[in-house]
Amino acid sequence: MPYLRLYSRPLPIEQKRVIAEKLIEITLRSFRLGAAERYQTSIQFITLPHVRGVDGLQPSILRDADFILEVLAHGLTEDKKRAFAEEAPAMLTHLVPVKPWSRIARVFGIKWASPNRMLIQFHELSPAISDPFVVYSERLVA
Repeated sequence: MPYLRLYSRPLPIEQKRVIAEKLIEITLRSFRLGAAERYQTSIQFITLPHVRGVDGLQPSILRDADFILEVLAHGLTEDKKRAFAEEAPAMLTHLVPVKPWSRIARVFGIKWASPNRMLIQFHELSPAISDPFVVYSERLVA
């Protein structure tokens, strides 16, 4: 029973529904889960605080990543993590526009340097506990 938490800027509810559906599909494929697991996969959306011009209040990881995806599941192998990490960033980049163009940026011809950056954290859940209790965790930057 995987748990996913997506930390991002505010997103409209319609977009969250599409993202949740796609993340569930990716989770089922990557972790080789049965169709019944679709309804046992939880996805939580958490809005990241947006702090401008004030250093020290926001960790650097939040400034560098557009999304943080936390994946908590049982039996995470390297192959499963790799398969998930290959699909999820591409899907999010496709569904969520990079960064909005401001009028000033357009006037001066400024283009954003990089597409959406995503940090993926994998956490191994304890097999003895059904609640999300982390035993092991690992980070990947996509």
